[in-house]
Amino acid sequence: MANSRSPVRLCAIDCVTRVGVLAVALVALAACSADDNPLAPFEGGRALEILAVTQSFTPEIQWVGGRVAAVGVNRGEVAALDETLVWLQTAPGDDINSFVTVGQSADADRVRQLGGVPADSLTDGETYTIWIAERAALDAGLGAAPAGTFADTTITAALVLRGVSGGDRDLGVDWRIVRDERLVGSRFVLSWSPAVPFRRLAIRQASAGGFTDLVWHVLIPDGEAGAITPPVVIGQTPPGAEEAVPFPEAGFEPSVYTVWAVTDGWAGDFGTFSEGYSFFRLFPTNFED
Repeated sequence: MANSRSPVRLCAIDCVTRVGVLAVALVALAACSADDNPLAPFEGGRALEILAVTQSFTPEIQWVGGRVAAVGVNRGEVAALDETLVWLQTAPGDDINSFVTVGQSADADRVRQLGGVPADSLTDGETYTIWIAERAALDAGLGAAPAGTFADTTITAALVLRGVSGGDRDLGVDWRIVRDERLVGSRFVLSWSPAVPFRRLAIRQASAGGFTDLVWHVLIPDGEAGAITPPVVIGQTPPGAEEAVPFPEAGFEPSVYTVWAVTDGWAGDFGTFSEGYSFFRLFPTNFED
């Protein structure tokens, strides 16, 4: 009988010992955690903060701090629910999250009720104030918004690159380059009017046309039909063309550039008024911060 009870007694003693060791280990672990990994005190929600407003006719607005009830755009340097309002997106509660695109999901009726004139895009060269507001800030009329529930930023839209068009007067080409920036990257869209069909299109880091110092060059191969027509995204090969010089990943740098293009009638001369030749000289200030 003694032998039959012995294993049970030993197991009980062993279990008590293990429980005691486990309790000591947990106490030691808790003490270590409290010393080495102190928990930061909870301080509530994060204040709204605008992270980015892209340079585009329909810019994207990105923020942190939580969801909001309204995102708006005013002409000028003041965020207000008045006649300067041009675009507004609203939600019943704080339901708009992370980022929006100007021109989409507009509350045009509310803009009109407040005396503004709705617009689905920005105008180059104008100054705008872009803002985000939680429901509490919107109900307070923005001006008396509770701390952390409202954020704004003022920008001047710099969308069209400045430069001077020239070349064959009979072609009469007027060039235009638009900056289109998105949260995932930027692009430059090149267009010209009238829509003359060109055989070659290039960008040179210099003040005149030429075949040296090229940063991009596309052309219709000899003997093949086709032409380069607008619009063209710089860095993307137009249909029917081939790329002789790829556009650099770094893009433009602060410098003067010349966009040049030629027709089938071009004789190979880069003179200012040469037949079949057209150019657009870009100012270096387009690429300066």
